[in-house]
Amino acid sequence: MSGQRVLTHSAAWITLSLAAIVGFFTLFAILTVSPLLTPIIDELSLTFAEGGLLFSVLVAMIVVGALIGGYAGDRLGIRKALGSGAVLVGVGAPLRGLATGYLSLLLLMALVGLGYGFLLPNLPKLAEGWFPPKQLGLVTGVYMASLYAGAAFAISVTLPIYSILASSWRNTLLFSGSISALVAAAWWLGARDPPSANVLSGTEGDHGEGDRVWAKGQVWLVALLLTSMNVFFYTLGGWLPTIFVERGSSAYVGSLMASMAYFLAVPATLIIPFLSGVVGRRKPFLWILALAAAAASYGLLVAPVGFGWFLSAVLGFATSGIIVICYILPVELFPPSALGRASGIIVSIGFLGGIVGPFIAGLLRDETRSFAGVIILLVISAVFAAAIATPIRETGGGGRIGSRERAHG
Repeated sequence: MSGQRVLTHSAAWITLSLAAIVGFFTLFAILTVSPLLTPIIDELSLTFAEGGLLFSVLVAMIVVGALIGGYAGDRLGIRKALGSGAVLVGVGAPLRGLATGYLSLLLLMALVGLGYGFLLPNLPKLAEGWFPPKQLGLVTGVYMASLYAGAAFAISVTLPIYSILASSWRNTLLFSGSISALVAAAWWLGARDPPSANVLSGTEGDHGEGDRVWAKGQVWLVALLLTSMNVFFYTLGGWLPTIFVERGSSAYVGSLMASMAYFLAVPATLIIPFLSGVVGRRKPFLWILALAAAAASYGLLVAPVGFGWFLSAVLGFATSGIIVICYILPVELFPPSALGRASGIIVSIGFLGGIVGPFIAGLLRDETRSFAGVIILLVISAVFAAAIATPIRETGGGGRIGSRERAHG
């Protein structure tokens, strides 16, 4: 496959850079809501469960968007598919600041989630289409790092922006969302599809695999692994600042401690693909990181709140390290002709964890008046991730496995 590639070096890196910028400001727009949950809940007279539902609805639409976006990427190319998602985010994100009530805010969060769903399955397709297998880890690390950097930026700067903008959550969401609209325009102006040979042709035996991808067990295993980690990502993204506040920190310090999870996610998305590629094994990293996430989650329950800086860092590094491998595995397990659909299925099923996680967390908090049950949920999810990683086929970190092996997936 690599011998057939005709790479246009500058176009490849420009397109990757634009995808990274779109990802950064999409996560910035999404997670700006997290530090603002308290004023949103207070102004709209919501329960904690209703506050958590804002994230659950968003993630539910990521599921829908990933299926549509993955199919669109295979049929129309990544420029149109990813660009459509960027437009949806660019429209929905700023309009949240103009929401007239809870229902309209909920619907606009859903629109943002739909757009983000279009992005996710097309990022692996971008990596496969524009870059050779030896650069897969680096390229995946770049676009995943941009997502986590956007999340970290949102968690750490939202409250200062909120203070500057007259302590108005509406003004803050309007500001963060407006940047997404500008970024969407930049994507359409500068991004390019990979050379057609990289998008449409596959290796021998690829034809028809896209239609049978639902039947492949490896799709479901990777999807379940991503599900367990998205319970982490969206539960922590939605509630970790509040957990620290209830443990005794100030709102500002709690947000800063929570942001460590996302700051440490950035190097993890670069380091873990590189190390697992050098070692030639993905699965040992999945096991070690999952168990580290379980231990750090339990620490949120028993350790003094001052340890929150360290625990957030471990949680961010561990969960993002697993998630980035989940985005590498489809490229190594499936042919280009099925990659968009395989990634779409994995993302859509995987994000079910993001639907149930924040909402169940809110319900548990309402019923028990404590986040202890939420933390136990995180521990269980991490242990499950370690278990489900075991039957996933070891790709060796060396590129796509042979078509004969894929046929038995």
